[in-house]
Amino acid sequence: HDAGFNGERILQLVEDFHSKNNIESLRPNTFIMNTVLHAWTKSGNPIAGERVEEILFHMEKQYQEGNTSMQPNTRSYGLALASWAKSSCREKTKRARSILCRMEEIGKTNDNATMNVHCYNAVMNAAAFTEGGLDIRTEAFNIATQSLEELLIAPRIDPISSSFGTYIKLCGKLSLPRNLVEPAIAKAFNKCRDLGLVNDFVLTQMRFSTSSDQYQDLMGNIAGDKKLNERVGMSEIPYEWKRNVAERMFGGNEDRVDW
Repeated sequence: HDAGFNGERILQLVEDFHSKNNIESLRPNTFIMNTVLHAWTKSGNPIAGERVEEILFHMEKQYQEGNTSMQPNTRSYGLALASWAKSSCREKTKRARSILCRMEEIGKTNDNATMNVHCYNAVMNAAAFTEGGLDIRTEAFNIATQSLEELLIAPRIDPISSSFGTYIKLCGKLSLPRNLVEPAIAKAFNKCRDLGLVNDFVLTQMRFSTSSDQYQDLMGNIAGDKKLNERVGMSEIPYEWKRNVAERMFGGNEDRVDW
């Protein structure tokens, strides 16, 4: 839990040494700031989300005031998104969504802050692990739904299998009324299938997030001979359902994102 605090202490020492000795190589820059953000993201500290956000906003302010060495980039915003996704804060989904919207706005004048599919996925991942009352969980669901819908129409960003798998997962984990989540699951799975992005992660989340009737309805004959919750393997689904899975994988593993 101390990694973030330690990172900030080292940053303060660097800043003090730079200001006293005017050593250009010790001027705080994007790389150094991102290292501190990364330390907070990995720390598991309950206040990591707030600290990362404050540091990110400090970088934005410095950059806007003309300090180009502090220009926040895609990694900076990705780390902020990851911090909120891991947070235990009840409003984590709203806070992650706020970072996503801020990134979109900043990206209009900052070419180094480019939104990608993992940014949208991070908001949906935050929703999947949101806890609280029905109002909090419903809000998380609505924010995730909006984020997936925006991803699907984003002009230069394509969804990947985990986009749909994470969304279907949150539909099951948030314990919301079935009449709310079942149409959303059906819409997401059908779109995933039509895009040829059904992978094992999507199939697994379908098993755990749907009712037996909906599972049978969406999987069709593939699930016909299966027992309840029995696994459907990739080899059992039509090629058309999975035809684009390999092309959309990042570096061989689409789910591995270390901002």
